[in-house]
Amino acid sequence: MKKAFAVLLSLFLLLACAPTALAAEDKLVVYNWADYIYDIELTEFKAYYKQTTGREIDVTYVTFDTNETMLTKVLKGNAQVDVICPSEYAIQRLMESNALRKLNYFTDESFVNSDKINPDIVTKIRESFSDLEQDMTEYMAPYMWGTLGILYNADKIDSADAEAAGWGLLWNLQQNGTAVGALDKKIYMKDSIRDSYCAVLLYMKERNLLPEAYASMSVQTLINTVDDTLLALAKETLISQKESLYGYEVDFGKNELIAGTAWVDLAWSGDALYAIEEAEAEGVNLQYFTPESGANIWFDGWVIPNNCQNEEAARLFIDFMNRPDIAMKNMMEIGYSSAVDAEALRQSEEAIAVLAEAYADDPEDEQEVAELAEAYLSNPVRYPNVNDDTLGVMRDFGVHNEQVVVMWESVRGSNISVVSILLVLAAVLVVLAAAFAVFTLTNKKKRRRVKAS
Repeated sequence: MKKAFAVLLSLFLLLACAPTALAAEDKLVVYNWADYIYDIELTEFKAYYKQTTGREIDVTYVTFDTNETMLTKVLKGNAQVDVICPSEYAIQRLMESNALRKLNYFTDESFVNSDKINPDIVTKIRESFSDLEQDMTEYMAPYMWGTLGILYNADKIDSADAEAAGWGLLWNLQQNGTAVGALDKKIYMKDSIRDSYCAVLLYMKERNLLPEAYASMSVQTLINTVDDTLLALAKETLISQKESLYGYEVDFGKNELIAGTAWVDLAWSGDALYAIEEAEAEGVNLQYFTPESGANIWFDGWVIPNNCQNEEAARLFIDFMNRPDIAMKNMMEIGYSSAVDAEALRQSEEAIAVLAEAYADDPEDEQEVAELAEAYLSNPVRYPNVNDDTLGVMRDFGVHNEQVVVMWESVRGSNISVVSILLVLAAVLVVLAAAFAVFTLTNKKKRRRVKAS
């Protein structure tokens, strides 16, 4: 007994003197878009974190489907997360709501990969938000970027005709304003307030449907303008579009085009590149373009919310995502373009090895790999001209956000036919009738049991 007591006492003293030995592992909660990272388990980051800090880390990966969903949860305090990946206009709103910690990604020397970010992206963001009191690049680290354009089935639609039609393709209209016809019920639109509002304004600009005061606006100014006149026009034009739509989608449109269910989709460039590659394997020719009249260029970036519980891990995670080889792995997985400069990727043997492993017939063939890297890193869809004035950046609508939401809800709820309403009512009545029958039968059985007893 004395020996047992001595052993227990020694163990107790050991635990008391070295609490860190059995301390719980570090934790990190990542809040990101679905299908927007190469390794949801983040096994490589966990190993990197252990190597850097000497500690284990448990990572929880939580997803959102739209910026608006994320904003609602974060600004209401319903999201206990450490690092978030919003789009630029959502970062603006979070920043102006004092919901973010300063990151100082481009001035803090502890970030070893910040100098690998495409400088044109940083300049574009600064210029697009230059009138704000705070420099937005002090609160974010760019992650992915791309454009909003049109994905279409080139087996069904001639490429020259598609590009000539421009945004009109989403309204089933050719360049001359006549209906394409074959596209009826073959078109998908984004179930996204901001993207759909942007698309309809650019469509009206392209088709000279805007009042003179708006027609001369730059793309940047137009897509960020909200007033009663534009909202009324946008609502009317989006409602008219519904006659030709197959439906609205956020993430599955690319798969519908690959399957041939739809032929046209309002798409983000990364989704488009992913779909083009997947469709090619199925013998389907998909193509993507941004209309010459103008389009949206967007940037998603990492930010740290005020209620972050592990800032050290969040900062390490953000910089890890911009390491060239990791950036390339993300690009291979999701199809989008990393904010890491193409030249930095070219200069990274590890990054080029990732690319070669994914696409080269012989990863050891230096000439093949060099040609592959050049083709991949100079693709104009993957790397559009950031400085193109016809590409506008979305900003937060501020006090007008609610007006746009009301307009969009009105559009989404419009054109519900009487037949559809009657069908819904009939279904409800059938369910109620069935429930009533079950309730009546159950009560009868209960009464029988009572009488029997």
